[in-house]
Amino acid sequence: MPMKPEELDLLRRLTLTPGVSGFESPIATEIRSIVEYCADNMRMDNIGNLIAEIGDGEKHLVMAAHMDEIGMAVSNIEKDGTLRIRTVGGVDNRTLIAREVMIYTEKGPVPGVIGIKAPHLTLDPEEAKKVQKYETMRIDIGTRSREETEKLGIKILDPITVKKDFDVMNGKYIISRALDNRVGTYGILRALQILSKKKLDKRISFVWTVQEEIGLRGAFVVSNTMKPDWAIAVDTYTTTDAPDMPTHLVPIVLGKGPVLRILDGRFIAAEHIRKKIEEIAKKSRIPYQKGLTGGTTDASAIQESGSAVIPIGVPMRYTHSPVEVVHADDIDNFVKLLVAVSERLK
Repeated sequence: MPMKPEELDLLRRLTLTPGVSGFESPIATEIRSIVEYCADNMRMDNIGNLIAEIGDGEKHLVMAAHMDEIGMAVSNIEKDGTLRIRTVGGVDNRTLIAREVMIYTEKGPVPGVIGIKAPHLTLDPEEAKKVQKYETMRIDIGTRSREETEKLGIKILDPITVKKDFDVMNGKYIISRALDNRVGTYGILRALQILSKKKLDKRISFVWTVQEEIGLRGAFVVSNTMKPDWAIAVDTYTTTDAPDMPTHLVPIVLGKGPVLRILDGRFIAAEHIRKKIEEIAKKSRIPYQKGLTGGTTDASAIQESGSAVIPIGVPMRYTHSPVEVVHADDIDNFVKLLVAVSERLK
């Protein structure tokens, strides 16, 4: 596997650190502690984007990766001590039921479960066929009253994630919740570490953005305040190589290289920047794929600044689920491509 053990440990560390949209402080603190030493300047803007800058030159390149993840927040504490929830970002109700969760309080994380009615007690066979909506779900944290729950430190608005594990299957396939977008977070972090040791002919800003999952909010601030010459939105890209995937889209496969996201629901890459990136990838002998898909990324917000923007993603199966899967080879080539583009883009 191209990723070294210490690189895999770094990705694990980033992935398991919480950072629900709007509550990104834990992951921002973690990133800052890792890379502050190699940045010429590091700061946080008013919305919470974390920005590291290196290099000097007339031209300015921004690499942006959103550090937030989808999740939930406590919306109410019931009299019996259970918690009501509000989803944050594109959470699929199907992925929540019968899951262990973590509630992040000022006193520390508190475990809980979103339970499910046992089949032994389900009288209507049609009930089991329906997807339960999050508005009707409750989190059981092992308490019997609101007062007992509050003594644990739980308050309204505390962020929640489905409990995360981090595993590698068949040597190269990495499984975890929140790989969207801790893979991108990792990618620009590693690019910064590598490029900080080189002489650069341009200024490069590495931006870990906030609130992407609820409407690209951090990226709009980047667009309005930075106005770079070029920008790369670093994210994941949903593959079509899992069972029952659409066949009308160009095939995107794990292990075949990072993806240049040419067109999505809100974005079309400018032809000249796409061609430049493809040329750099070919000259650097870095495998890559080209994709058209739904959804969008920070690129559509940053593009409004007038910058030449392209999203580059790590292929990923099972997006926005507790079992997101990426390939170690793609991550390795992803970092190589970000470094090559940073050095050769003119």
